[in-house]
Amino acid sequence: MDARGQDADRILLAHVEDLARRGAYRSFTAFLDMRQYTLVRSVLREGTYRFFGGYPEAQRGILCVFPQDCEPADAEYPITCLTFTHPAQFTLSHRDVLGSLMAQQVQRDTVGDILVTPGKIQCFVTGAAASVGIGLTRIGRVGVKVTDALPYAGDFVQEVRECTGTVSTPRLDAVVRCAVSLGRGACLELIRAGAVSLNYLECLAPDKQVQAGDVFSVRGHGKFRVREITGPTKKGRLHIVIEQFL
Repeated sequence: MDARGQDADRILLAHVEDLARRGAYRSFTAFLDMRQYTLVRSVLREGTYRFFGGYPEAQRGILCVFPQDCEPADAEYPITCLTFTHPAQFTLSHRDVLGSLMAQQVQRDTVGDILVTPGKIQCFVTGAAASVGIGLTRIGRVGVKVTDALPYAGDFVQEVRECTGTVSTPRLDAVVRCAVSLGRGACLELIRAGAVSLNYLECLAPDKQVQAGDVFSVRGHGKFRVREITGPTKKGRLHIVIEQFL
């Protein structure tokens, strides 16, 4: 991570620690990604924070810091769900929606998950993004209708591509090699260069042990989840199933 990213992390940690120290009734951050959430929860006490992004499986969410036993309900989070509908023969992407919002000078931390299904997109936003989004009539070249009156539909399914193989050991370098089909040397170089994250945090250790359920990302290759590790085979190797998020 570069110096600018490290400075941003320090500012975020200091802000969250200040919220916890002040002990305010309920304090909400802007939208955080999973890496930021994983980072800040390490400085918080269990039972005094909750991460929520508008629906149960959100990958971007708002952190609420609160006194013990004062956990907020979903409806108390300052999140608006915008639902865009458009003719199903046109295809819009996450990037199209985010680009349309950012073109209106909307800050990235006011936009949460953007869930794309045929003919419909649900986008979780707060602040200025909600005001801008509700006024959009086009995303890219496609005309859209938008409402903030519909709840999360629950019909989004994350598409994945399955990769199977065997590894001699569940080390990070072996698992990355199976996922991205590069040589051992290239995988070691990626890890040591800080291009690989494990469970949303940068991991520089090639021998870090990976377990089923772990999520990792490789810069330039995508995000992956280890679905299962089983075995050993007759040759002493382990079967591994990896899912790549599409």
